[in-house]
Amino acid sequence: MSAPRPALARLVLTLAAAPLLACGPKPATVAPAEVAAPVAAPAPVVIDAATIRDHVAFLADDAQQGRAPGSDADGRVQQYVVERMKAAMLQPGFAGTFVQKFEVNDGVRLRAGQETVLDVSGIPVAHAMVPFSADTAAPVVARLVYVGHGIVKEGKGTGDYAKLEKKVAGAIVVALVGGPDDPHLSPASTRAATKAIAARDHGAVGFILWDPAGASYPNHGEASDLGLPAVFVGKAGSAALVTALVGKAKGADPVAADLRRGHRSRKPGTLSTPVERVRLATANIAGRLPGSGKSDRVIVIGAHMDHLGFGTDSSLAPGEHAIHNGADDNASGVAAMLEICRRVAATPVAERPFDVVCLAFGAEEMGLLGSKHYVQTLPEAERKRIAAMLNFDMVGRLGPEGLVVAGAGTSKAWPALIEGHRGGLTVRTTDDGYGPSDHGSFYEAQIPVLHFFTGPHEDYHRPSDDLDKINVDGAATVATLAADLVDAMQRDTLVPDYVEVARPATPRGGGFRVSLGTIPDYGAKVDGVRLSGVRKDGAAEKAGMAKGDVITRMGEREIHNLDDYMAAFAEMKPDVAIPVTVMRDGKAVELTLVPQAPKAR
Repeated sequence: MSAPRPALARLVLTLAAAPLLACGPKPATVAPAEVAAPVAAPAPVVIDAATIRDHVAFLADDAQQGRAPGSDADGRVQQYVVERMKAAMLQPGFAGTFVQKFEVNDGVRLRAGQETVLDVSGIPVAHAMVPFSADTAAPVVARLVYVGHGIVKEGKGTGDYAKLEKKVAGAIVVALVGGPDDPHLSPASTRAATKAIAARDHGAVGFILWDPAGASYPNHGEASDLGLPAVFVGKAGSAALVTALVGKAKGADPVAADLRRGHRSRKPGTLSTPVERVRLATANIAGRLPGSGKSDRVIVIGAHMDHLGFGTDSSLAPGEHAIHNGADDNASGVAAMLEICRRVAATPVAERPFDVVCLAFGAEEMGLLGSKHYVQTLPEAERKRIAAMLNFDMVGRLGPEGLVVAGAGTSKAWPALIEGHRGGLTVRTTDDGYGPSDHGSFYEAQIPVLHFFTGPHEDYHRPSDDLDKINVDGAATVATLAADLVDAMQRDTLVPDYVEVARPATPRGGGFRVSLGTIPDYGAKVDGVRLSGVRKDGAAEKAGMAKGDVITRMGEREIHNLDDYMAAFAEMKPDVAIPVTVMRDGKAVELTLVPQAPKAR
């Protein structure tokens, strides 16, 4: 963790009463009854741990079915947050309404009256849809070729495709999920979509993702159409798939079946995926607390509402179809945000020069889509009014290691302010303002941010993240600290300055083998990958890339979507230059990018 920057002097003057030394006449004695009693400042409303527990109990109840975007439960949660904001006397945050609707992609579904097909010589193979499949107008008929894990290490014809280019061309590729136990493999290379792209690059006409022991693959998320039909085969279809590949049943285990990379089925298979993209409606919820009018600036307090439903490809319990309640992630953050806003609303308006906007974001787990939508749809003048954004994501597991506050380097004002209000709480800070949560959407817009987080745990993104494991008193402590920071900003009319933070260090080994310093816009609907920004001193900045650029080519690969981008990312090497094309103001710009090695911590 990075150490706090030198404290910005924030002068606190304590006036001690002293005897009056005067040479004039002795003052007249005043009777006690004539002395006006000093008027004490009203004590701030206390953050209530019991109320936080009530919020989490509702949001993380099985009845909410994991709060997946676009679900009926998503609508119930939105209404709950609206009612709590109304009870705290917040005003609508969007032109007369609390609700800002937007749409997201979420996997694929069958076209009306259609069905998917996977069989070999009349032998059906049990399978399931995957979100990156193409829509087939007619079935694909071709032999199946097994390529192990289907990982490409150095480009076309390498890794698991070495010496298989002729066999794979025109075939239906079968690739295992995951990858071998190799610390040098980039996580990008083991993604299912990257494997499908590798198959497509080698001329395959179809793709089968295979997990011999798996139950299912999540058909969720903003996955792109990768241009070839694709399905998932798990435990239920493995025996039939092995039989199709080797010609006789030897069990569903590829090792037991003596299945080798490059093995081709004797007879052709048929693959058909008549699917269409699913569009779901979800929303951000916002309430506004108008200030006194002494300042036109705004403080944003936010947390995301959504979670993983019954499991998505982000679940760390893959194949387990179970409700992911997300008590810590992020019912705890929403509860803290609501309590902070209730406390701010109880502060006299005269003591609040800033407006405060309280925001519950939708579709954070799908790529910060709600917060990006909010920031991008704000008029520029409104974005510039935002003095700071405080984000709460997973604040329900406060333990001996204390609280992590990210973004402490995004303003020179933060270190002293945090230190002055942490009390006896152990607080560790990091400088970076990006991070995998909604504050990143605001920092990209050059807004100082703080992200409150009580640390990772073994229940993260698993069905076991439940209410009984939440430290509600700890969440109340975190919310109190944050509310004190808001009070201090209001009291001193403190507008934090914005500081651009250089890219953070990342661990060597076992992670990405290159660092580009690009910040993709996951919600952009463009042909390519739009950049929300580039990190200071990163490879992208040095190459001349800038916020708003749309990457259309990296090396030899055309980039049409984030999956293409990740596939290109997996093939790069540190310090080996590649040509990059970006669209800027409607014109193609040719640049040279030199990927950097990840910095060691």
